[in-house]
Amino acid sequence: MRKSKTLAIALVALSLFAAGCASSGVKKPTVFVDRYNYIPADIPSQFPNRYEHFISTKELKEFKKLLTDEERQVFIDKFWEERDTDPATSWNEYKQEIDDRIDDIVSERFFNTAGMTGLLFRSNGGFRGDMAQVYLLYGEPDIMDMLEGRSFSNLMLWVYVNPENGNILYAFLFYQKGSLGVYNLFPQDSYKMDMCSALYEVATLRSYSYPAGGMERCSEDLYRIYEEIYRSIGKGGILDGDIFVWSLFNFSQEGTLLQGKALEPPKPASEIAKQSKARVIGEAPKLSGTAETDYILASCEKCNSLIPAELQLGKEFTLLIRRSDIDWKIVGEQAEVELKVRIMLENAEGRAPLIFEKEAPFKDNKNVVVSDPQGQVVIVLLTADEVAEIPAETYQVSVYVKNIMTNKYNAWSKEFTK
Repeated sequence: MRKSKTLAIALVALSLFAAGCASSGVKKPTVFVDRYNYIPADIPSQFPNRYEHFISTKELKEFKKLLTDEERQVFIDKFWEERDTDPATSWNEYKQEIDDRIDDIVSERFFNTAGMTGLLFRSNGGFRGDMAQVYLLYGEPDIMDMLEGRSFSNLMLWVYVNPENGNILYAFLFYQKGSLGVYNLFPQDSYKMDMCSALYEVATLRSYSYPAGGMERCSEDLYRIYEEIYRSIGKGGILDGDIFVWSLFNFSQEGTLLQGKALEPPKPASEIAKQSKARVIGEAPKLSGTAETDYILASCEKCNSLIPAELQLGKEFTLLIRRSDIDWKIVGEQAEVELKVRIMLENAEGRAPLIFEKEAPFKDNKNVVVSDPQGQVVIVLLTADEVAEIPAETYQVSVYVKNIMTNKYNAWSKEFTK
């Protein structure tokens, strides 16, 4: 009897403890879809864990205030809608691309890759590791290779190329620091002006000291490490040692672009529009006239107030856009669109930004708009003469456009080097 009474008391205490945990909002255990890489399931309560590299600090604070899965789902739907790269389709390409990358991590995408044989996400921090973070943000690199040496830690380089000019857009350098054999991101931003410190960081033996500074002030030991890396060839035979040396204290050939900035959560178009101080209007004005006679509206049902288009920066600043994604005004046999444009170019020195505010009209044949809705047109935002007047420098460019007739808009932020 005494034993039964003791057991009963213990069960009551346990039930009270469980009730207390439930009422105090103790965090539920994480549900994993892959326990090797610790990948959270795609369910509302685990949204910020699964997509932590894509959610901003402000959005995370908002999400944590939500109490039910219904509230969380509303937040999630809005989150992905703001990031949909092609609202004209019935699915969200942006989310699908991220989920595909998560599947790649589950299937260990690089395990049988030439030059990378045996490379596992699970052995390098799993879903929370540096390798996974870069892969989730940017996908498979254009070029990747490893470098092994005696006097320096094993190195791995992921290169992403700018398709517009062939420059290195991002060069993510990983190194196996310590004896655990885990590839961590090398802090390239920290060594941008200090080659000696960068070499010292990857050195396997540190029985010497050195004065910080440029290459001419490095010790003989560090100089020998430099030479060993420089003269090496990547394990896959793709990259030579000189590019590994360069990446120790450089991250991009695109001006002032830094590693830390590249690892920030990507911003949706609506947020870029707000930062450019452009006025975002969600409700379109009432149109006068008859549809298909006086105007032709975009057939994109899920675009809402956005204009799906691709921004191209070069000798001209242009938009590449499908005819079916434009709200047209019909004037006789012509289909016309007039965009209000605001372009802001900010330089790294903190000087006053260059700002262009103008209207960009475009005309097409009405019959072509009707017969070839999927055809693409190029709308010039800044002409070659206007771009030629921009001083040679690297800029962070914010572009905002709005259809004057319907108030539909979009915004972009890209780096541009002239």
